[in-house]
Amino acid sequence: MKSNNQVENIKSEHVVEEHADYLFQFAMSKIRNRELALDFVQDTFLVCLEKINQFEGRSSLRTWMTTILNRKIIDHWRKEKRTQGTVDISENENSIFSSDLNYIPKDPYQISEEAETRFLLELCIDKLPDNFREIVHAKFYDEKNSEEISKEFNITSSNFWVIIHRAKAQLRACMDKKYLS
Repeated sequence: MKSNNQVENIKSEHVVEEHADYLFQFAMSKIRNRELALDFVQDTFLVCLEKINQFEGRSSLRTWMTTILNRKIIDHWRKEKRTQGTVDISENENSIFSSDLNYIPKDPYQISEEAETRFLLELCIDKLPDNFREIVHAKFYDEKNSEEISKEFNITSSNFWVIIHRAKAQLRACMDKKYLS
């Protein structure tokens, strides 16, 4: 359980400074709408403040916040499917897709499934051992190269690749289990 000091640290403005850009980029990667992404990030911070006593510290604060944000995005796509049945896929700046994507999903349900898959992947990443999770985030989210990560975590290049291989195997098993349940 967290101490009162941990709760106060989470409520500080440093949390916003530390995580806002990351959460915004995460939201933009999923919805491609600046105003909506900003709204989701703001809502995420509000939920985090309201539910801070439920944060158990089993994952990093950023992962917990990203999970909340991802759920908000999934809920958005589900609501879009129910209310409109269609999603605007025009190439304007408010489009949910950018022209650099190789495909455009045919319906909002497909978008929702992809967001849910990303959400399940985040849950599985949370279950990785701390060093695996941090290395996976550095490699795939922060897009650092293997040499940089090896230096940062004080591991050999071989050890880095073994960790990545084992993390992927654990993620694959976790995702299979989540999809089957």
